[in-house]
Amino acid sequence: MQPNFFQITLPLALVFILLFVLWRIGLRKIKTYYSPILGKIEVLKKYNGEKILTTNSYIQGISTEKNNVRQSYWFCVAEQTALFCQNIKNPQILMLGLGANTIPNIINKMNPKIHQTIVDIDEFIIQACREFFGLDKLPNHKLIQGDVFKLVEKKNSFDGKKFDTIIVDVFIGSPPYVSIESNQPNFIEKLLPFLKKDGMIIFNRPGHREEVRKESVELKKYLSSHFKKTALFDIKDPRGFRNSIITGQIKRSFS
Repeated sequence: MQPNFFQITLPLALVFILLFVLWRIGLRKIKTYYSPILGKIEVLKKYNGEKILTTNSYIQGISTEKNNVRQSYWFCVAEQTALFCQNIKNPQILMLGLGANTIPNIINKMNPKIHQTIVDIDEFIIQACREFFGLDKLPNHKLIQGDVFKLVEKKNSFDGKKFDTIIVDVFIGSPPYVSIESNQPNFIEKLLPFLKKDGMIIFNRPGHREEVRKESVELKKYLSSHFKKTALFDIKDPRGFRNSIITGQIKRSFS
């Protein structure tokens, strides 16, 4: 006798619920914010001391004192940035999306000489990072509270600066949580004038489903029309995340 649909799916659903409950039990809520832009923002603390920032229960970033951060997409982005900037005098980077200040903190540990201009729209994300994720202790940075999509419309948004690296990690408060608009050609075309000719751009995209991984491959193909060197990193975090990191280096000349 073949098992029916419910005989198969019900035990799996119960296992998933149990795992989720156990995961939540292992977390202690520290503070909750309510943002009109992103929704419910929470700071949680794990049994091992690691802090987590979530929006509507989706993880946006973590604290950086634990070694397991090295297996994350945040570390991959920071490492690619630090490697690219290691031989640049007074390197300047533009970070679009603050999260839990995870990437800026790791970058600073790798190379404190890198000056970071960080943009985030949400005052409560910024407040959480100041209270729990060391934002005010981060040296050599400038914070801009603003809408990335409006800022790129103005040539003087960043004091006329061009950057060695631009990191695009713009999150939103609802699925798919990473801003799809920030990965589209229309936005990228407006962003590229802020990047130095020999600079690097980095995009974070979700990688949990095959269809979104294919979209990341398409983004890499698009970037190859603007950059001489592109790469795609498939990051499988043991926490259960999977992300695609796409990079482009050295702009092509169209003259």
